[in-house]
Order: sequence, then structure tokens, then C-alpha cells
Amino acid sequence: MGVLERKEREKKQRRNAILDAAEKIFFRQGLSNTSMDSIAKEAEFSKGTLYLYFKNKEELYRAVLLRGFILLEQKLKEETNEEENAYDSLKKITMAYYKFSQEEDGYFNAILSYQDDEFDLDNLEVESGKSVKAGNRVMQILIDALERGRNDGSIDPNINPVESAFVLWSQFTGFLQMIKKKKEIIDHYFTVGAEHLLETYFLLLEKSLKP
Repeated sequence: MGVLERKEREKKQRRNAILDAAEKIFFRQGLSNTSMDSIAKEAEFSKGTLYLYFKNKEELYRAVLLRGFILLEQKLKEETNEEENAYDSLKKITMAYYKFSQEEDGYFNAILSYQDDEFDLDNLEVESGKSVKAGNRVMQILIDALERGRNDGSIDPNINPVESAFVLWSQFTGFLQMIKKKKEIIDHYFTVGAEHLLETYFLLLEKSLKP
């Protein structure tokens, strides 16, 4: 291995170590309560080293967010099967998002905090631009499933795939937040578990999307 190749590998390893440390702190404390000092301490680097890779904690946060979107995109793609009708594929995609919210709590909360209006869309920073594009790819999976369903007859041909994708995403994300925060209260007072709420969600989804 040449000198330049070794230096590039070491640089990548340091960057990943910084991201690993930032991820732990962000997940534990949230963006507003995290400082570059606390990340540097967790990573066991000087704060100056952090600034060689990321100009501030917001840029670091976007890099962590990118990791979350990439993982979510991978999980949704694993459930996308163009050999079956698109509505069934859409249900599997939705369940994959549910499992992601349960198994990847830190990334899920980071995605919830993601706000497009925090960006100057005409002048995106590198990490911000990457996270925006990754989020768009996740949405495109849903849009494509809805479009395919209009073509194969499993989804109402009168719906607008793009508009419907954003509405469905917003609905289900709110539903997931409710389950995470209120499931014990709902179960205690109304004797309704998360699995029953999911069944009802899919029943309503079927009524709203199927022709």
C-alpha cells in the first residue's frame, strides 16, 4: 500500500470514528444539547481535529442523518418486489419503516428532527446536500410503488403518486410517533395494542388506495 493510499484510509477511519462518537452523543443528548467539545471527548480527538472534517456540529448531524437515511433506504428496498402487485409491496415497505422505527430509535428520531426549511436549497453544504438527496431517494421508493400500483391495477389509478406518497409518509410517521409515545397509555386505558393499531392502519390504507 502506497503512502497516499494509507493516508486516505487513515483519514476515512478518523472521519468514521468522529461520526461514531457524534452519533452516540446526538442519540443520547439531542442536537441542541450536544457540543463539539463533548463529541471530541467521546471520539478521543482534539476539537481541532473535528474541525478538519466538519465545520460545525450541524454538519456532523447531517452526516449522521445521512447514515440513517441510507440504512432506511436499504431496508425499504429489501421489501420492494416488482414481481408481486404493488399494493402488497407497499404494505411490506410500510412494515419495514415500522420495524426501522422500533429497531433504530436513534436514527428514527434524527429523521423526525430533519427539516427542509433549515436549508438554503440554492446553497446546500456538502453534508446537507447528501442528506436531502438520501431523503428524496427514500420518498422515491414510495412514489415508485404507488405509480407501479396504478399501472398494475392494485392501486386506484386516480391518485397522484407524488402527493399521495407525502401524505402517506406524513400519516404513518405521525402514527409511529404516537405508538412510541402513547402505546402504554392506549393499551392501559383502551386495551388496544400496537399490533391491533397496525391492523387498523392497513385496513384504512386498503380502503383509501385500492380501486
